[in-house]
Formats: sequence, C-alpha cells, structure tokens
Amino acid sequence: MTKTRPPLRSGFRSWFRSAPAQRMYTHVIDQPFLFPAPTKDDAYQFDVVVRLQWTGTGHCSLLALNAEIDRSRERFRWFVNDTVRQIARGFKPYRPEEAEAAVNARLHGVRVVENGIHLECTAVTRVVPPQAVVQQLQQVWQQRLEREAGHESAVREIGTLIELRTHWRQFLSDGMEDWITPYAVRLAGHENLAKVTDAMLADRHKAAQELLERINRLVDAQQAANVFDFVQGSDTVLRRTLEMLGLPVPESARGSMFGPDDVPPQNGRGRG
Repeated sequence: MTKTRPPLRSGFRSWFRSAPAQRMYTHVIDQPFLFPAPTKDDAYQFDVVVRLQWTGTGHCSLLALNAEIDRSRERFRWFVNDTVRQIARGFKPYRPEEAEAAVNARLHGVRVVENGIHLECTAVTRVVPPQAVVQQLQQVWQQRLEREAGHESAVREIGTLIELRTHWRQFLSDGMEDWITPYAVRLAGHENLAKVTDAMLADRHKAAQELLERINRLVDAQQAANVFDFVQGSDTVLRRTLEMLGLPVPESARGSMFGPDDVPPQNGRGRG
C-alpha cells in the first residue's frame, strides 16, 4: 500500500502554529492630565497633575500589549481621580507636599491582569496648592525673610561696632596721656571726635579734682585724730593711684598734701 507524503509547506505551517508565542514587553508614558481635588473641609482645591507610566508583559504581540493598555487607560484614570480626591481631603490647603507624598505612595506600581497580559501602572502625581494659599504664604514668607535679613544685618553691624569700639578705645587710651591729642584731632578734621576727647579730658580733670577734695577732707579728719603723719607718708601711693586710674595729677598747691612745703621734716628739721 502506497502512502501519500504531505507537502513540505503544510508541515512548516503546523510547526509554526504549535510553537509557543514569544513573551513581549512594552513601556508607555502618557501625556499628563490635570484635574482639581478638594482640600480638607472642601475649603480650597488642589490642582493635581498626573502622568501615567505603563509597563506591559505577555505572550502576545506588541500590538496586543499596546491595545490592552489603550483599553485600560480610561478606567485607570477614573481610579486615579477617585483615589486622589479621597486622599487629598485629609490634608490642609497649605500642606500640598504631604498630600503629594501620600498619593504617590498609594498609586505606585498598581498591577492589572487582563486576558493573560500583565499590566503595571504608576501614576506620578504632582499636587499644587491653591493660588490664594500661595499668595498668603508668599506674604508670610516675605515678612519672615525681611525679619531674618534684619537680624543678619544687625549681627553684622554689631560685629563692626565691636571692632570700631576696640580701635577707638585704643586710640583714646593712647592719646589721653598726651595734651596735644585734642589739637591733632581738630587738625585732622574730626569735629565729633574732638568734642569727645575734650569731654573726656574735662571729665577726667573733674574726677581728679573731686578725688583730691575728698582726700583733703580725709586729711583734715585724720589730723584731728593725730594720724596726719601716716597720711603724709602716702603721697607716693596716692600719686600712683591717680596714674593707674588714668587720671591727671593737678599741680601741687601750697597747703595741699602734695605741696612741697608739706614734706615731713628729715632729721628733726623742716625746710627753711
């Protein structure tokens, strides 16, 4: 009995039909879409911008994968809209960053399986605060920036004043021992500084005079107590005290404890 051999072409067709389909992969990024979402207590509305990012895998053609994404797109958009509105209502209008973080955590990598095709979609969401809230926040931040700028400026000015104070203190400390200093300052054209140096010199002379008057009163009291010899022996100490205080010592006058005729007698003899 003779057997008829099938044509070679028909054998090839049967082999291709029986071979399993190759696993395909696709990645699609949609154009962003915008919709409003209410804030806490429905007082304001966030502006929400969403960009869908799709990945699809399956044992089918690339055309079939893209077609499945197209069929799922509208339904997934409604899911995103409902989810965002539900989450956004839990946040105050000036907390868009917190609402955005919560929405992105919920809508990351949502998986859908349809007709043996595995789809995964991530809704990358941006939550924008209401414009009225932005304007109020800008006013608040403007005031805060002005305060901080003022504080920083004050700190810098204080540093400058400390430095100037150190230099002026050194200048005045060095110059007060020299009677020429006020005249040199006037020649340099610093009128205010000249007034200050004059005032300082006057104050120092006044303080020195008051100190001497107080000492003279003390001497009078000590004379009554027969301790004048002790006070007379303190002439050098008193002069050094005035010098250490930076106070000029007035010229000695007759009758003063600093006078030349008040030196204690030596070897039992006084002057003259």
